[in-house]
Amino acid sequence: MSVSFSTFQPADLPALVAFLNRVLAGHRHWAPITEADFVERVIQQPAFDPKGLILAWHADEVVGGAHAIKPLDVPISPMQEPRHHIAWLAVTPEHRAARLGERLLTAAENYLYYCPVYFAAQTTPFYGIIEKLWVPWYGSTERMGVSATHDKELVEWLGRRGYQVIHPGDVSLVADLHSRERPADPGLAKRSLRVAPINERSPWTGDEPFYHLRSWGQNSGRQYQGLVVADGDRAVGSAVWYPLPDGLTAALAWIGLERQYRGLRFGSYLLDRALVEMANRGYLYVEVHLHMKDSPETFAMCRHRGFQVIDYWVNLVKT
Repeated sequence: MSVSFSTFQPADLPALVAFLNRVLAGHRHWAPITEADFVERVIQQPAFDPKGLILAWHADEVVGGAHAIKPLDVPISPMQEPRHHIAWLAVTPEHRAARLGERLLTAAENYLYYCPVYFAAQTTPFYGIIEKLWVPWYGSTERMGVSATHDKELVEWLGRRGYQVIHPGDVSLVADLHSRERPADPGLAKRSLRVAPINERSPWTGDEPFYHLRSWGQNSGRQYQGLVVADGDRAVGSAVWYPLPDGLTAALAWIGLERQYRGLRFGSYLLDRALVEMANRGYLYVEVHLHMKDSPETFAMCRHRGFQVIDYWVNLVKT
């Protein structure tokens, strides 16, 4: 089959979305992508460069693609390092035997022009929850990722081309929300602390040590809820969640507490309060993405509350 390459043009949008809906179907959390959704999440973002979105064509059909992203001039979040990324690479099954994936990978790397290159990393722009609290098109609740359990062939294929697994420990966990009881206050008032609810209609407007709350703000009207542990007008801790497409599961996008307040059971109280709020809003399950080694306290808290590991996510880099 004759295949040609091109970089993204606006007229390619319908064929690109049709291709993605074909090759991504069946992945975990996958839901059909609309053209408007792709425009909002990717094309309209200030950092988008169409030269990095490389498409393979057979006649008038997209049969393969890769999205390479150069370091952003202005990081989307303070936690984001300037990195070269390949967000995704996909080929239709009937074209995989023709080494099309390898040609796409080479084209993506040539666009980036130097290493290290991170593949489907946690901080990849456009395809996770860095810009807004919206469900990634597939993968975990935080990013479009590579699963250690379901994508072994891809991991091995990338390994033969110089990509190695680094910093293991990213996992998804799920818990049942039945029989959650409101926890007893561990003494917040004695330290002049209060718990304040937030959502997309009433976001947090005070000070905060974490960039998340201000970044998410009104979230373009997309639904989310949260609890803020506040010292006056300053957030010292917070938990934020949003709905997954099934309508029955909440994704715990963030939970954090300033270090000086740890060891006082405030973090456990915040998590328990959040789980009760989710249950009261009709959710049956909650899912969270954590790194077992980077967030051992949170991981232990979740495991103690019945969370079970359901998937492992791979971080890959070519140096």
